[in-house]
Amino acid sequence: MFLSIIIPHYNLAQALLKRCLNSILAIGLPADDYEIIVVDDGSDNPPRWVKEIGTANIKLIESEHNCQGAARNTGIDAAQGEYIQFIDADDTLQQNSAIPQCIEKLKQERPDILRFGYRVCSKETKNSKRTKKIKFSNTISGALFMEHNNLPANVWCYFVKTELLKKKSIRFTTGIYHEDEEFSTILHFYAKTLITSNAPIYNYCIRENSTITGNTPEMVEKKLNDRMSVIEKLATFRAATNDQSNSIQKKALQRKLTTLAVDAIINFIRSGKSIKQIQKQCIERVKQHRLYPIAKEKYGYKFSIFRILANSNTGLHILRIIIPKTSKPAKK
Repeated sequence: MFLSIIIPHYNLAQALLKRCLNSILAIGLPADDYEIIVVDDGSDNPPRWVKEIGTANIKLIESEHNCQGAARNTGIDAAQGEYIQFIDADDTLQQNSAIPQCIEKLKQERPDILRFGYRVCSKETKNSKRTKKIKFSNTISGALFMEHNNLPANVWCYFVKTELLKKKSIRFTTGIYHEDEEFSTILHFYAKTLITSNAPIYNYCIRENSTITGNTPEMVEKKLNDRMSVIEKLATFRAATNDQSNSIQKKALQRKLTTLAVDAIINFIRSGKSIKQIQKQCIERVKQHRLYPIAKEKYGYKFSIFRILANSNTGLHILRIIIPKTSKPAKK
């Protein structure tokens, strides 16, 4: 078994999960090469119908409700493939030859991670069957990639070697939002070999009332708190691994933690928090981990401008004016 495709599922419309599964089956991978593991996270009506699709490749695991991270962990533990790919149940794979080419590259090079491209889709977006010329980068370490790039949290934009996840006990923190940030950071920190590709593989489908788009006051407040929790967990990880880390790994973690602190400040502003709330609930917490004042780094001109403004009370007031609010202020 070469590839395990893990799909966390919870109370999703049957048509969306069917769309996801059909997009995988339509790729036409050899049956012996892959398995699909649907992990139902305690849905009211588990999708037991997936076992009737007529292929032994699809497995259903039912578990108690404990959020997406726990479902993915269950899938990792059950995976028999050499590599793992995560797919959200409301997303799809593009119908082109990119996946077979990437799998061939995985078989040739055996990197810890192979990153690939994706596109954002809406209801009106048509699936593209055209395949651009697939290009692959030279092999570098995951830490070197993270040092020179703003690492996206999305776990569905790469293949990862199962052995690395199990050897380093890399798992998702359960019961929180933004669990991808911690998982992807630790994974890239440990990955000795990484290849990037422009291969257009994944369709990220925008859906109303999803985990990402939900913005009730309670959800907004929890997302803000969970952002801070992820920063604190990664700061603890940095301290625990500092003596064994090389210079590249240290710089990579510094960049990721710095950008997470920036994202936290931006999201506190977007939530409608007052300056006093931003300082108390966000800035004071990141300051404990030497992430504020935001350090002078060469991460781009936008970062430089934001850093100058965010490091002063007057600048925070300016940022609060120019950054658009995305929701009503969360309840205190």
